[in-house]
Amino acid sequence: MHTVFRVNAIKQMDIKNQFYQVELQLTSDDDQQLRLLTDRVREEAGVYTGWQRLGNLLLTIGQFNKAEELYNVLLEQASGESGKALCYNQLGCAKEHQGDYEMAIWYYEQGLEIKQKTLSSNHPSLATSYNNIGNAYLHLGGYSKALSYHEKALEIYQKTLPSNHPSLAISYNNIGTLYYNMKDYSKALSYYERALDIWQRALPPIHPDIKTVKDSIENVKNKL
Repeated sequence: MHTVFRVNAIKQMDIKNQFYQVELQLTSDDDQQLRLLTDRVREEAGVYTGWQRLGNLLLTIGQFNKAEELYNVLLEQASGESGKALCYNQLGCAKEHQGDYEMAIWYYEQGLEIKQKTLSSNHPSLATSYNNIGNAYLHLGGYSKALSYHEKALEIYQKTLPSNHPSLAISYNNIGTLYYNMKDYSKALSYYERALDIWQRALPPIHPDIKTVKDSIENVKNKL
């Protein structure tokens, strides 16, 4: 493993120049938390192969234009329906991060259409598409449509996945965020807490999703 540091603290030193002091701690090869997180990242990346893995990496590091270019090429070269569906989904992801939510929905729907023709109605991959479309509608302020898609995703996950599966937590977190934007803070808190419960059981304690949902819970409680 390459040299990895843990960020212990970040302190702002100069407001005008926006300088920050970052306290780093060198990790060791036998660091259990780091090992768990690394294994989890590898597991999440395992669904991609070859150029798809590069495309996903470009999305992860924020190189959305380059990811879009790559996935357009991969889409043209794709021979199977599953490959096309994946490319459409990733193109939708790129557009969503670029702020083009309507185009993101179009790409997500193209991928969903393929999946609906080739997969069972309760396949977890359909839930991924429903979640993505729901998130895009959330950004557009289409809360009722967003809720409909997120509930479809949650229903599939509840039928097909173990009760502590991280994908269930993603759905709970998405619905929590939706209710937060709708200013229904009691429901938002309920869904965020369900997401946290699952992630704490399924993910390494330093996984960023855990911190994110804890921050969301704190924000909601401040609204109640």
